[in-house]
Amino acid sequence: MTSLLLLWWCACAGPSATEVLPPALDGEVRPDSADGDSDDTGDSGDTAAAFPAVEQVADPHVAHSLTELVVYAVRHAEKDSEGSDPGLTDEGLARAEALAVLLHDVPLDAVYATELQRTQLTVKPTADDHGLPVVTDLDAEEELAPHLLLDHRGDRVLHAGHSYTLTEFFLGLGVADPPDLDGYGQLWIVTIVPGAAPVVVETTYGEPEE
Repeated sequence: MTSLLLLWWCACAGPSATEVLPPALDGEVRPDSADGDSDDTGDSGDTAAAFPAVEQVADPHVAHSLTELVVYAVRHAEKDSEGSDPGLTDEGLARAEALAVLLHDVPLDAVYATELQRTQLTVKPTADDHGLPVVTDLDAEEELAPHLLLDHRGDRVLHAGHSYTLTEFFLGLGVADPPDLDGYGQLWIVTIVPGAAPVVVETTYGEPEE
């Protein structure tokens, strides 16, 4: 329930609401800076400095709709061990369905994955739920982040990557201190406002790993 509230809040609130996060949320907030310092957390209640550009706009909700990019990023769910391009295990398929449930009320504009089926299968239930295709023709390490920053301002985008692609993807979005990749079920919400450092909120989805 807490994770669902977190996603609803990130999807619906404007940048002004992002400045002070509700204390009840258990997602870790990591506003990044150019020198890599990111020791602020959600219960500090002091992230306003990460959004200097928003304060200059009379109506922050207008700024949100036009310029704020929100990226929901996940690693693929549990993969099968068979073949050169394995799919998902039953646990992985269940986790993919859990992601779709969690993001059901998030107004997504696009869904991206890599060329491998385990990432595509992870986001397919969510893409189907929103009536969106899963786009796979951009390199996740080099091309995707610049494409999102250029062509998806004002949008909310879901991307599934790999342990070996997500670090470069986060760096490409401007996250100076990329989060640790620790197993399956992590969901990172990266909010990017022009003129400010990205803010990363980390939460989980699906059942905990056994």
